Amino acid sequence: MAVAVFGACLGLGYAGIIGAAIALVTVVVLGAISARYTFVQRHLDRQARLRERGNRESGRLRALRPSGVVRQTQYLELRDLVEHIEQTDPGEAQRFELQDLLDHYVHLAVRHQRCFDALRLAGGTELPFAIPITDAGKSKRRREIQARRIRHRDECLRQLETLVDELEAVDELVRLVAQRSACPATDPELDREIERRLWELDEVEAALHQLSA
Repeated sequence: MAVAVFGACLGLGYAGIIGAAIALVTVVVLGAISARYTFVQRHLDRQARLRERGNRESGRLRALRPSGVVRQTQYLELRDLVEHIEQTDPGEAQRFELQDLLDHYVHLAVRHQRCFDALRLAGGTELPFAIPITDAGKSKRRREIQARRIRHRDECLRQLETLVDELEAVDELVRLVAQRSACPATDPELDREIERRLWELDEVEAALHQLSA
């Protein structure tokens, strides 16, 4: 677009409206022809992937905003680890679908924050663990409602514990993959190099022993 506008302005300055139209059409035709080249297509595909990745990342950060600084900091650490793995070992990053794992982390963090907000806004933390005996004078309907609130509070707390455990599991898994990628794989050739030289040493000693005999 920038080149097209520049060409149109240049043509307008030299040949008026007709020149601007010719320059614009020329730039568009050249752009369409150049798009068929392989290196141009690779560049366009790379730009499209970068744009898609940027939109994905901004969506994650926007979703994590209500979760607080702790979750955002943890996510940024995991994202940096994933990017490092993608640079050093792309096959490992693709095999374990680490970008999808980051999406899963964000989804869990959002659910965790929603459960926490629901518990706080409804005053669930202020409820007793069981209906006190002193509340026997309350109406049956009120006691039933309070019992349901307590059950819902307990269920919400269990869900919070499950989500926290799952979040930490994702964290541990990303760090495990990072460890595997950072540590070089065992090279069997190292042992073979030593064994070969030991074998040659044994052969030389055996030959010298035969000569001396």
